[in-house]
Amino acid sequence: MDQRRVLRSLRTPIVLAVLLILLAGGAWWGYQLVVTGARPVPPTPCVTVSLTELQPKDVVVRVYNGGTERGLAGATAKTLKAAGFVVASTGNTDEPIHDTVIVGVAQDSPEVQFVAAWFEKATVRADGRPDHTVDILVGDAGGKTVAEPPQSLPIPSGTVCVPTNVVPTATAEPSPPETTEPPA
Repeated sequence: MDQRRVLRSLRTPIVLAVLLILLAGGAWWGYQLVVTGARPVPPTPCVTVSLTELQPKDVVVRVYNGGTERGLAGATAKTLKAAGFVVASTGNTDEPIHDTVIVGVAQDSPEVQFVAAWFEKATVRADGRPDHTVDILVGDAGGKTVAEPPQSLPIPSGTVCVPTNVVPTATAEPSPPETTEPPA
């Protein structure tokens, strides 16, 4: 046999061996994903900004219904959105809720205290979340906002950590008009 026939006769087994190696590698990779499970994407941490007062537009909330009445989360979210809060999502929680529960990074965190001041009979829980969003769990007796909620919360330290999707942007200074001098 000449060299050309030898190469042709070996081509098919070599291609099949390469494909078999790729298939085995893919199977191993898939098995590893199944065994280790899907890793949840960690939330983006907050960004520290200079603010003298916290306003609704600086707070991201998620509203969850833990009561038996339909539409509590949606109605509460609508009220908060009209007030200027950034409503990230609404939905249901499996946890049975009677009065409103505010969940955030820490009980004394400015955004948690600000949101809690908006609700009657609200209890506050901390879970150490790094993104500084605030969850509002409304129940059958909860979800009622106070008659005159605060429109802002003073920040004595002058800095606060806000979620990355609400970072206030500095107003750009207008650039001076360009002057073009005629060539001499």
